[in-house]
Amino acid sequence: MEVIRMNRFRKSVTLLMVLAVMLGLFSFAAAAEGAPIAENLELRTYRGVSVGGQLSATDPDGSALRFVVSTKPVKGELELEEDGHFVYTPGDGKRGKDYFGYQAIDADGNRSQEATVIIRIEKQKSKVTYADLGGSGSAYAACRLAEEGLFCGEYLAGRYVFDPDRAVTREEFLAMCMQLSGTGILTGVRSTGFADDRSIAVWAKPYVSTALKNGVISGYTGEGGATFAPERSISVAEAAVMLDRAIGLTDAVSAWSATDSAVPVWAAQSAANLSACGLLPYGCSLTAETLSRAQCAEMLSGAMDVLARR
Repeated sequence: MEVIRMNRFRKSVTLLMVLAVMLGLFSFAAAAEGAPIAENLELRTYRGVSVGGQLSATDPDGSALRFVVSTKPVKGELELEEDGHFVYTPGDGKRGKDYFGYQAIDADGNRSQEATVIIRIEKQKSKVTYADLGGSGSAYAACRLAEEGLFCGEYLAGRYVFDPDRAVTREEFLAMCMQLSGTGILTGVRSTGFADDRSIAVWAKPYVSTALKNGVISGYTGEGGATFAPERSISVAEAAVMLDRAIGLTDAVSAWSATDSAVPVWAAQSAANLSACGLLPYGCSLTAETLSRAQCAEMLSGAMDVLARR
């Protein structure tokens, strides 16, 4: 009897150790002294829908890091760039939980301990998947907007298309931000008070008026009065300010100085707030004159996660 119990105990301990490694609780391979420290990550996606992410690590010496896969995922395919940006695509019919391990390597070749990225593959409630987002890291975020009733692409010739590179307008982005924030939207709005009120779509006026009342927007100052320019493509800096004010992010230490030409002074604090929360999409420049639909989806999907953690 004692032998049987001991064997069961050993099997239980072994199973627990394997699970611990999978969850990134510890690694058998110790990192060298002064090696980078890699962070664990967890994200979600839908069955058959690609999702993107950014690996993260810190180095004691502040040197540049590159990332490599140390344990491959089982239920899907992974594409990883050396800067840590990755795209994971679940295999057909796969569901549940998958994971992969990675290490960060510094300029001297020192490797971090293995960190893990856990991916939860969930069932999608809506039937919206986009024909033009196959293998894209923005696919999950785009589908999530449709799932949450914030935005849905066009249905053409029997397929949904997202048109990921298309620019988002100011009234489109504002409406999504206000809806996402959970703020009560004014009803029965006929006029917003802006000088260009006639160019604002009827459906957008309640969102514009609510945002103006709550200090989310102020418009452009002109001789004929303040204007909103609803059909103008929203810039990345404007989007950062709009989203920051709509969901009320906590002020972070700004990474940009007042003389830094990389970001407008009026958007520096909001840019810092979004950056601290990981809401600035990969490769998104704060000086860009337009925000694409793909960038918008990633930004708003990230904002949903921030709000869910409150």
